Amino acid sequence: MKAQKVEYIAQNKIPRNAINITSPFSGKVLELNEHPEPLFRFGTLGPGIIVQLTNHKILAPFDGTLLQVKNAGTEFILQAKNGLKVLINLTIPTSQPITHTHIAQLNGSKIIKGQRLAYFDLRELDTPMLASLILLNGHNLGTFHYSHSLVQAGEDTLLTIIKKN
Repeated sequence: MKAQKVEYIAQNKIPRNAINITSPFSGKVLELNEHPEPLFRFGTLGPGIIVQLTNHKILAPFDGTLLQVKNAGTEFILQAKNGLKVLINLTIPTSQPITHTHIAQLNGSKIIKGQRLAYFDLRELDTPMLASLILLNGHNLGTFHYSHSLVQAGEDTLLTIIKKN
């Protein structure tokens, strides 16, 4: 099943009852079809969006639970209090090592919006690191949108879900 496309929408067109997910990353917003890995590019895991990182922090996008930290701290599965599950995936260039200076708490930890999940030293990378936010269980909620071309972690909305009526 191919995931539903995430489309641009102007901020003033977003309805009040939409679900807004705050960006866990800072950087340039790109559509998922620009992801280098086919698993993400074709939306196999679900709809989502990617950000070309310009900042070293990865923050919790909402209050909820950190379900899992996987792949040496490059994947985080989070569940919001409303039940929505998201995958945060970091794509690091394979030719370049990266220094982890902080990774989130243990699996099952409660998280609060804006809490730091990870910190990476991006200064040693020659090419930008990509970060993905994928909705794992949002397939039937409605339509998915982004409204910013650049986002600041913990401040801007990265993904909006306009619920079905």
